[in-house]
Amino acid sequence: MLHWYKMTDYTGIQPTTQRHELARFLRGRRERLDPAVFGITPGGRRRTAGLRREEVAEAAGISATWYVWLEQGRDVNASPHALRALGRALRLSQAEQTYLFRLARPDLDAHAGPIGEAMPTANLLSLIDGLAPHPAYITNRYRQVVAANRPARLLLGAFDSGDPARASVLGRLFLDPLWRAIFLDWETVARVAVAQFRLATASMADDPVLASLVALLSASSEEFARWWADRDLAEPPIWRKTVRHGLVGDMAFDFAVLQPLGRDSDFSVSLYAPADAESRARMERLSKTNAAVRLRYPPATSSSRAALSAPPSR
Repeated sequence: MLHWYKMTDYTGIQPTTQRHELARFLRGRRERLDPAVFGITPGGRRRTAGLRREEVAEAAGISATWYVWLEQGRDVNASPHALRALGRALRLSQAEQTYLFRLARPDLDAHAGPIGEAMPTANLLSLIDGLAPHPAYITNRYRQVVAANRPARLLLGAFDSGDPARASVLGRLFLDPLWRAIFLDWETVARVAVAQFRLATASMADDPVLASLVALLSASSEEFARWWADRDLAEPPIWRKTVRHGLVGDMAFDFAVLQPLGRDSDFSVSLYAPADAESRARMERLSKTNAAVRLRYPPATSSSRAALSAPPSR
């Protein structure tokens, strides 16, 4: 059965629009630039961090007034040509260029638009079941897990609880002590997840569900609040994660995020592929076990069990 966690309103939300986020993003990227790279020698009276607005506009070959309006959060229209020129002037990475377009011109983003509570198609659900014994799960644009195959639940624990800490990938990473224990490189995994989430949701800055999710995580986790404020961006990589499981030990996985097309384009598929023969053998052994799908603590964290309100299954 598929379960949804519906985010309720959070009283600490501050109204955020795409224009205001665009303004903050541009200002932050402008202030990190080194004037010397542009042949500008800082004078004694120069107090601006990085480049001045007029200098960015000149480097991009665009109107200084128009650029100032962008940084002021005004409602101005930007052409793709101007945005590409601005991206070059600000020395934006590919991920940052994508973020810029999603903020300034969400109409050009294939994923922009109203988000309904659609469910994955039967074909996509069959796909993740067919990926067994590789762990795989489907997330929506809020990183809520809407479906997971049995290997994923055995490896990572069940996602089908009404508990917010078990409702989404970000919730599990920052609010569930188990996930802090099983990912040996937890800080890297969590930081990259935040950077990917910011990039993926750039065109959703006015979405109330997104605002509620970010507010809840920011209020509950100092690390999330700090890394979200950093405004780092990242594309979904194919990279290696090491998971420590209480039944079979450490396993290395090549992790990838796949983007379906067509009717399932609002969903993503996360796949864990064992990276070596030993990890593959341990994952196959775990997949054949009759153990409950609720995740066990790794041996190294057994001393922390008493601190939790619900002990793990035995």
